[in-house]
Amino acid sequence: MPGLTAYSSLYEIGKPKKGETIFVSAASGAVGQLVGQLAKHEGLRVIGSVGSDEKLDYIINELGFDGGFNYKNEKPSAALARLAPEGIDIYYENVGGEHLEAALDAFNNFGRIVTCGLISQYNSAPYPITNIHQILVKRLTMRGFIVGDPGMGDIYTKEHQERVQKWIKEGTFKVLIHETVGIDNGAEGLVGIFHGKNKGKAVLKF
Repeated sequence: MPGLTAYSSLYEIGKPKKGETIFVSAASGAVGQLVGQLAKHEGLRVIGSVGSDEKLDYIINELGFDGGFNYKNEKPSAALARLAPEGIDIYYENVGGEHLEAALDAFNNFGRIVTCGLISQYNSAPYPITNIHQILVKRLTMRGFIVGDPGMGDIYTKEHQERVQKWIKEGTFKVLIHETVGIDNGAEGLVGIFHGKNKGKAVLKF
């Protein structure tokens, strides 16, 4: 499911074009790591945010992201100013809050926001976005989705399978699985997702 989610939403909503810059939040997560690699295959410059230095090393040196930052050490606004001084064209939204606010300021005109998740807002008070006017000023498109929606995952299933399987066989596409072993550890594994402890797709192995 993360694979089709990443693929269909990036192409249907993000509409990536070679030479553009994409910012991916939660870039080492189940969907984020795939979006970044898809974007690289399309010739985009890819920037990601993660929650640890280990994850930062992973997205840059293993997945091939062009740049990234640990949001626990650097504010998203400062990081985007440093890493994307010419602006961003696509924001793949997995986090919300301060990340979204920073992205809105960093956007070039006619940018696209693919809203996949808002994990920072799930168990906390709503973050007061102060620059929502940038959507109007910069003529941005912001769209949420469910992969099962008609005209979303269903129209990309065959293409996704063919292209990504080919890249995996060629060694140009990586998939990381984060395993939690044993049903007794299931709750700990779930909590770990919300605390950013997982890299890649989180699974519970019985």
